[in-house]
Amino acid sequence: MAPLRFLCLHGLGSNADIFKSQLGPLITDLERDNSAEFTFVDGQVAQPAGPGIAGVYEGPYLGYFRCDQLPPAHDVAALGQALRSNVFRESIAAAFHLIDGIVEDEGPFDGVLGFSHGATLAAAFLLHYTATRPHDPPWGPFRCAVFIAGLAPFEANGRRIRADERGAVVKLPSVHVAGREDEVFEESLNLYRLCVRDGAALVVHEKGHLVPREREDLMAVARAIRDLESKIVMI
Repeated sequence: MAPLRFLCLHGLGSNADIFKSQLGPLITDLERDNSAEFTFVDGQVAQPAGPGIAGVYEGPYLGYFRCDQLPPAHDVAALGQALRSNVFRESIAAAFHLIDGIVEDEGPFDGVLGFSHGATLAAAFLLHYTATRPHDPPWGPFRCAVFIAGLAPFEANGRRIRADERGAVVKLPSVHVAGREDEVFEESLNLYRLCVRDGAALVVHEKGHLVPREREDLMAVARAIRDLESKIVMI
């Protein structure tokens, strides 16, 4: 059986090499039996180093879209105004264009895998694709997704998409990895609930905003990713 091919999107203030290092133990486990293979892509926007990155990993520190000038999430009105600005809209459009280009040049891929900022971009791309290209195959170039410490995308009004208002809007198999001590834990659960429950697997660990590396957690994530194969066949 061919491995699942994932396009991997790093966190904010990170880069492809850093993310590959963070995922190292998981990659080793999934590649040992040819369950998955991974392609990493750098963001194109310079950003400050993310938490726990500076002093540990070398730069450059990057993101996929502009976040450094956004107001706090609790200032909904100001955030909505910033999200509607040409600067932010052009930044998001460039990020979507980057994904399209990687898919065209290095695809096909089975899934997209993102951490934090990268997970938010992955979810935004999936929703944008179905909204703008309704006559293409559902969810475009991806048949599954893995969201690690992910947050739902923002709507134009400055509020994140809420599962209790929109229901399950991501209708492809997915894995969600959330840390109980992560300050965005509830947001990660919201992203999980935005995905069709029958196809969504939730793995909760006891750490914070990070890629889990404890063996028990790694095995749970690896098992959930391996299970995606059978879920993809069913859609």
